[in-house]
Amino acid sequence: MNLVIDEKQIAVCETVADEFNEHPVDGDFMLPDYCADVAAVLKCTMRPVIQSRQITSDKLIADGTVFIRILYLDENRRTVRSCEFSQPFSSVFNLRGGGIPMIQLTAKTDYINCRATSPRRLDIHGAFTVKMMIVTEGSMSTIADIAGDGVYTRRQPVAFTVPAAGAEKTFTINEVTELGESKPPAESIIRSAVVPQLTEFKLLINKAILKGVLQVRVCYVSDSSTGATDTVSQEIPFSQIIDVDGLVDDWDCDADLEVISHDIHLNHSQSGESGLLSVNAKIAASVRCYKTGSSDVVTDVYSVRYPLTAEFQRMDIPHLLGFRREIHTIRETIEMPADNIQDIVDYWAEVHAVTPRYAADGNYIDGRLTVCLLVRDTGGEISYYERVDNFTNKSSEICDQMTVSVCVSRMEYTVLPSKEMEINVQLSVSRSCYITTTGMAVSGVFADENAAFPPEKAALKIYYANKGESIWEIAKGCHTSMQAVMDENSLASEVLPEDTMLLVPMC
Repeated sequence: MNLVIDEKQIAVCETVADEFNEHPVDGDFMLPDYCADVAAVLKCTMRPVIQSRQITSDKLIADGTVFIRILYLDENRRTVRSCEFSQPFSSVFNLRGGGIPMIQLTAKTDYINCRATSPRRLDIHGAFTVKMMIVTEGSMSTIADIAGDGVYTRRQPVAFTVPAAGAEKTFTINEVTELGESKPPAESIIRSAVVPQLTEFKLLINKAILKGVLQVRVCYVSDSSTGATDTVSQEIPFSQIIDVDGLVDDWDCDADLEVISHDIHLNHSQSGESGLLSVNAKIAASVRCYKTGSSDVVTDVYSVRYPLTAEFQRMDIPHLLGFRREIHTIRETIEMPADNIQDIVDYWAEVHAVTPRYAADGNYIDGRLTVCLLVRDTGGEISYYERVDNFTNKSSEICDQMTVSVCVSRMEYTVLPSKEMEINVQLSVSRSCYITTTGMAVSGVFADENAAFPPEKAALKIYYANKGESIWEIAKGCHTSMQAVMDENSLASEVLPEDTMLLVPMC
């Protein structure tokens, strides 16, 4: 018996490495001479940023800087001050495997604690993690078809997605803006935040066009003798063209923007007052592209002439449904942290512990949202409060794998007469959705020609079938054609909807 086997190699996305390095941050930090003495620490934050990477034949070295910012009260406890420390770091990973078309490096804070041991000294303890993931295009040997006398195959179309190309570009945004006519001049900056938002993403041949805005928010001291503060928000538009070698129209691509560093300082206007903000932000843009293909895979085979022995292999092949971006809004009313609050000095929100979750009615993103408040009481003293709530973002799209990213794009609040706060937080949510084809695929087949099935004496058999039985399995057990069974019994489905009697034609 001659079996003609059509073998094919299909591309699969292969994770070559998924590793992480933990880095501690411990030690005493002295305040710079230009900073006021510390009376009380309000808030300590840490942000590790990967700024460059070097690849050798067997290693990847990620270099970056960890930025530590302290918000504190000076001696009169009426004015909020800030200082920032930075430390360089290097994270080394061993490389292995073949080609490396796409490397993803991320850094996140694990924890940070700090306390003032003297008016000029801070004791800081924390840790952060640098993670490296390398994905490449691998291959899987499959059988697309098996031909032979009296041989029937069950085939399944399989879609697969593999990395196609990646590109990175670092660019700088420089802008000098006014505080605004209604804003008082600034003496010092308490806290500044810059958030890049992607508003348009277009693909051309070998190029990707990114447009967006840099959201800048600054809280500053306008009068240190009284502790008076104010805030200002600005939006700075930007656009960039990134070269992506080999980019074609049918690829699926996504882009990420990350702030590598930013510096915001005060400039004097023509009147001599500090009425200008000088913004300098260094942004890293990365573009990741994937291509999707499909192929038929034989999942079962039998012969009506001879017994066949089939070998099987497990297949778990994900394919990309697409990249999704949306704004998720959280609106809720919370109690004011104290009864004697006079005004809110500054406010912001942070997202933590983001995890995907899958269900029959769609996919979910769960996380924690921390609302941070600097408030001034009726006595003029400033305190820090925070409130942690869980949030859930749901999409009706069905997928079984996701990579997700969530960041705060905007926050607003209203103080109600009931001494409550109504907050409105906008989260920028991006996700890549995958569906995985799972099951067993035929990897080899052998015929026993010395054990031919005896010829059938009847043209038809009667088969009493149960609800839910597969016509394929019935035909396979009776050594006949599935299509012949369906035609003889005028069946529209390969799975029986109810108990029935079948007439089975014999080959």
